[in-house]
Amino acid sequence: MESLLGEATTLLIAISCISLIAGVVHSGIGFGFGIVAVTFLPMVIEPKLSHIIVSVCSVPMLIMAGWTFRDGFQKTPLLVSLIGGCAAMPFGLYLFESISHDFLIRLTGLGVLFMVLSSGRNENLKPKQKRAPGQHLKCLAAGAISGFLAGAVSIAGPPIAAFAIQQNWKNEQYKAFVTQFLLVIAISKAGLLGLRDHIDTEIAMEISVASLCAMIGVRIGEKLSRNLQAKKLKHLVAAMLVVVAITMLLNGSP
Repeated sequence: MESLLGEATTLLIAISCISLIAGVVHSGIGFGFGIVAVTFLPMVIEPKLSHIIVSVCSVPMLIMAGWTFRDGFQKTPLLVSLIGGCAAMPFGLYLFESISHDFLIRLTGLGVLFMVLSSGRNENLKPKQKRAPGQHLKCLAAGAISGFLAGAVSIAGPPIAAFAIQQNWKNEQYKAFVTQFLLVIAISKAGLLGLRDHIDTEIAMEISVASLCAMIGVRIGEKLSRNLQAKKLKHLVAAMLVVVAITMLLNGSP
C-alpha cells in the first residue's frame, strides 16, 4: 500500500514539474506547451494518456494566457486560421485513433522546417502586401495544419507560430494571435475527446494537477518574458522551431 502511494506521489510530482516547465515555455514564447509536455510526459505515463492529459489541461492554462495577452487581438487572421483549424481537427483525431504517430510526427517536422525556412524571404514584404488574399490563404493553411496536428499528436503550435513570425506584428500581437488560436483549438479537441469517450475519472487527478501547475508556469513565463523585444522573441521562436522540427524529423514519436 505504501509502495503504491509512493509511486502515485512520484508520478504526480513528475507531472507537476513537466506541466510547470511547459507553462513557462508557452508563456515565454507564445507556444510550446504541447511540445514540452508531449515530449516528456510519456517518460512517466502511458503515451496515449499523456496526449489526453495535455489536450484537456491546456484549456485552463490557455484561458489564462489568452486573458494576459488579450490586448493584441487580431480579428481577421484569427478567424481565418480557426476556420482551417476546426475543419481539419476531426481528421487528425481520426489518425490519433488509428495510425502510427511516428510517421505523422516525422512529417510534421518536415513541414514545420519548410515553413520556418521560407519565412525568411517573407520578412521583407511590406505590411500592405501581408494583407493580400494570398496571405489569408497561408493563414488558412497554417490553421488547418495546426488543427490537424492538434487532433493527431496534440502539438498545434509550430505551424501557426511559423505563420505568425512572418507577420509585422508586435510581441503582444504575436502572442495574442497564437494563444487565442490554440485556446479555441484546445477547447474543440477536449470536447471531441469527451464525445469519443477518451476522458474518464481515472485521469482526473493527473489532469487537475497538470492544469494547476501549467497556470502557475504561465504566470512565471509572462514575467520572465516582459523584457524581451519583439525581434529577439521572433528569433528565439524561429530557433526553437528549427530545433523542434529537426528533432521530430529525426526521432519521430518519443
